[in-house]
Amino acid sequence: MSEMLPLPPFDLHHPESIEECIALLQAHPDAKIVAGGTDLLPSMKYGLFSPPTLISTKHISELQELRPDPNGLQLGASLTHLDLQKSPEIREQFPALAEACSQVATPTLQAMGTLGGNIMLDTRCLWYNQSELWRNALGGCLKCEGSVCHVAPKGSGCYAAHSADTVPVLLLAGAQIEFIGPSGTRQVALSKLYNSDGLKGTNTPPNELLTRVFLPKSTGTIAYRKLRVRESIDYPLLLTAVRVDRDESGACTGGAVALSSLGPQPLLLENEVSEHIRSGDLDGAAEAAYRTAMPLSTHNTPSLWRKKMVRVEVRRALNTLFD
Repeated sequence: MSEMLPLPPFDLHHPESIEECIALLQAHPDAKIVAGGTDLLPSMKYGLFSPPTLISTKHISELQELRPDPNGLQLGASLTHLDLQKSPEIREQFPALAEACSQVATPTLQAMGTLGGNIMLDTRCLWYNQSELWRNALGGCLKCEGSVCHVAPKGSGCYAAHSADTVPVLLLAGAQIEFIGPSGTRQVALSKLYNSDGLKGTNTPPNELLTRVFLPKSTGTIAYRKLRVRESIDYPLLLTAVRVDRDESGACTGGAVALSSLGPQPLLLENEVSEHIRSGDLDGAAEAAYRTAMPLSTHNTPSLWRKKMVRVEVRRALNTLFD
């Protein structure tokens, strides 16, 4: 258990502003940002990271704000999963996001873990997410200490899986994210953040800070499902979100599907499923998602079963939006 393992030594800084945080990131290029610490600290106990410096965002009040926006909502990156569950604005405008937050680990961890931390969550797999002793018995893995990816030993890359609970919903909501760094502020689509490299799952420089998430107003409705072995704690075997778009008259105009926990980056399907959803062919949409999904052997559960569950979970999610 991670709580029985010691943390490596490190220096801890508590900046009180974004500007101070960026200055610390420049001064300490090997530092890591810690928000809720629910992912980073256990990983440090497992020997996956040994950063000499941690920079906490706990005292940067600006990152804990939820602001109405003429075009939707602005969410501070340090808002916790519990904050988002309790927010009247989120529950009214983006209930699927509140649902996704309620599925993260346990209520205790939901009160600690942050939205920004979930978006920037490290990729992982059965072989990576283990103690140092366990990993060393296998000679390590490509992502940590070793030279072979045990997910795909004959491959040349790392295939650790993306498994952030909130991301499929945020993708379907059209989320934009804001980073601040030494060169200023930039805003990018969340869909552009992730790549196919399990070693470094995000396309971000090391000295930038994720500060806000922008959610635009939408006429679409999103449903979310999480498949896992147990109803708490466990990492997902499959994350599924579906969106159904409707016009002012309520007629369905299309939709999209987002899947995660299948590989290093989430999968966003629009062209493949939109016409099926528009015509009410829910089985066709589920089948299209099934054909596209290619789960990797990142979990104890067989990848073939997880692929078949894509069809089941997409259909179940769509059912809730067409009832």
